[in-house]
Amino acid sequence: MEEHGRGGYALVAEADPWARDLLEGLLRPRCSRVVAADTYEAAARAAARQTPDVALVAADLPGGAAALVAALREPGRRVPVFLTGTAADIRRLLETVSLPGVRLAQRPFDPAALGEALDEALEAAGLKRRLEDAWELTHRLLDDMPQPAAIMQGARVLGINRAWLRFLGLASRQEFVARGLSLEQFLADPPPEEGLAAWACRLADDPLDREHRLRLTHPDRPGQPPHVFQVAVTRLPGPSRCLLTLADVTELELERRELLDLANLDPLTRALNRRKLAEVLAEEASRASRYGAPLSAVLLDIDHFKAINDTHGHDAGDAVLVELAARLRSRLRKVDRLARFGGEEFVVVAPGIDLEQAAELAERLRLAVAGEDFAAAGRVTASFGVARHLSGEAPEAMLSRADKALYRAKSGGRNRVEREASPPNAAI
Repeated sequence: MEEHGRGGYALVAEADPWARDLLEGLLRPRCSRVVAADTYEAAARAAARQTPDVALVAADLPGGAAALVAALREPGRRVPVFLTGTAADIRRLLETVSLPGVRLAQRPFDPAALGEALDEALEAAGLKRRLEDAWELTHRLLDDMPQPAAIMQGARVLGINRAWLRFLGLASRQEFVARGLSLEQFLADPPPEEGLAAWACRLADDPLDREHRLRLTHPDRPGQPPHVFQVAVTRLPGPSRCLLTLADVTELELERRELLDLANLDPLTRALNRRKLAEVLAEEASRASRYGAPLSAVLLDIDHFKAINDTHGHDAGDAVLVELAARLRSRLRKVDRLARFGGEEFVVVAPGIDLEQAAELAERLRLAVAGEDFAAAGRVTASFGVARHLSGEAPEAMLSRADKALYRAKSGGRNRVEREASPPNAAI
């Protein structure tokens, strides 16, 4: 442990005994350890055993002052170096070689000025050492965390732990850096516009304390489904710096989706069930009324479905329902919603299109059903009724008009599309 008021390790490379004793005398009250060497070889061996916090190197050091300074100033060490000697000795050396970053201590020495400069260099070296120790401790704490964690600042990953590296299939931080990787490359979804680090740091100030999740995959394993992680963010000192911690909730997410499916989907056809249909209709009707946008509904019913069950059996009837739902989905837009209304009846909620466009959509769906035989029952057809939403009305009224149009399609020969009758005083 460093003595109180003293700290660090100093190297004095000086052949002149008088100068060496003087410099050692200046350093001993300031350092816990001082090593003196009178040649380049002896100084290089001492520096190789332990990197000094500060070094004083004579310009006329036997064996080569320039080589020693270069070794002490190489990347990864950057030792503060004082080049000592007479003005002539220092000038001769600097005329032959460039030694950027060194300080000059000219003989005869000014003990007060040199001591002040040494105090400054040792203080900076001590601060650097403490920062390195703190950073090493931070890495160890990160690695001890069982969950993936990373320290981020701006677009940079300052530290990433073993748990995250293992998930990414990497052996070390050095590999992460050497391959020029960024965490954005592992996102299964488009990255946030401001960057992952800025997004993560912003979450720490979320006033609603909402749950935030990331889906991560590995670019070298595209066939594997992404993992879902719950995000926790802790703001750290420094601008845009934070600790991002992930908890794997993939299994919980799958269970949540299964529960949502049970609550919202028809188990046979995977279309929306009637309860979810009511929610969707209410939301779309409210949106259409608020923005003055069109909204339409297509109601369809399989023709002679009882005959399919009686002829081919109920398993074949179920297979027809499943295949019909798949055919319908393949012809719908992303914004359209398919629901099973009951039995062999289905509803398509079609936002953003008027009655004319909805009738065209229904015709495409009719052809999708009747255009090719079904695997379990051969030729199947369906009848369609189309209606539009009127501003301010309950969505059930639109479905009622679509149902009446569907009845006319049935009465008119089936396998056809009928539009709603125009309501009184309604603009066409």
